[in-house]
Amino acid sequence: MIKMIKLGLIGFGNVGQELARILIEKEKDWAKNFEVSFKVVAVNTLSKGSLFNERGIDLKRALADVAGAGIFSNSNPDFAILNTLELTRLDSVDVVIEISTLNIKNGQPAFDNLISALKSGKNVITANKGPIAFNYHELKTLASRMNRCLLHEGTVMDGTPVFNLIRETLIGCEIKSFKGILNSTTNYILTEMAAGTKYELALNQARKLGFVEEDPTLDLDGWDAAAKVAALMNVIFDARITPHHVERTGITEIKEAEIRDAGREGKTIRLMCEGHRDKNGCRGKVAPLAISLDDPLALIKGTSSALTLNTDLAGEITIESHNPQIRQTAYALISDLFTIAK
Repeated sequence: MIKMIKLGLIGFGNVGQELARILIEKEKDWAKNFEVSFKVVAVNTLSKGSLFNERGIDLKRALADVAGAGIFSNSNPDFAILNTLELTRLDSVDVVIEISTLNIKNGQPAFDNLISALKSGKNVITANKGPIAFNYHELKTLASRMNRCLLHEGTVMDGTPVFNLIRETLIGCEIKSFKGILNSTTNYILTEMAAGTKYELALNQARKLGFVEEDPTLDLDGWDAAAKVAALMNVIFDARITPHHVERTGITEIKEAEIRDAGREGKTIRLMCEGHRDKNGCRGKVAPLAISLDDPLALIKGTSSALTLNTDLAGEITIESHNPQIRQTAYALISDLFTIAK
């Protein structure tokens, strides 16, 4: 018997659209091999409109609408007048997936959306790092009280299993610290500068390739990285901090001479993300750092990212996401959905 899980999406940007494509592509395979079916029954967006059909919206039509006009057509049979909080309370929704844009000031309104969903008895998934970076403890406490899942695999390293690794396979380990390269834009720019490209040209190339945030200061000033550090620290260390508590320096002040000097010394500059916990508490940091070419993280180039976990029992473990695309971010949502299905 096929288990049907009904989804409500908050946001339908690049990640949401790729999620829709995967659901269309894999529907028959998953029904056959896993006896599960994921049906999107509601979508709410700020700019494209909303859709609702408790039997499952027509994802092919939704994608065609957005590709053609950039919005959901009011002639679409699934077109609806639906606000975000109404979506979180729909009886026909089992899982709310929050994939709206990061608000680096306070993580809103994504946090309120997840609170409403959990209070309404929904399981929740977020690829928006804001709620985890600002309010993880409150969300986790509410999810536990409501006996619901709060999952967030896509918030730090796209589809690479960071939180699944910690939760499922490092059981019994204490993670003492972590370090990594977690922002694709800055890593791409620094890699290009090390190859002789000037900063502005590297930034323009990154823009053309489409992975720079709409507000580029989120990347260049280290805010995106700080949000990821805060999310990791809140989940791993129960730090209860926000990105504003993370010591932060971006890459805008790095000079070409610094890049060259590092190369002559057998080093390379990367925007390093670090977090640790000791008897004095927790501390997070984001800053450019010259690291030896012998360091595994020195091999992380272009849009790739990596994270090293320092544990008491399993030693150091490094995982890499190699030049991730939007499909990998969408897969993180799928991974979380299968966790809920199980």
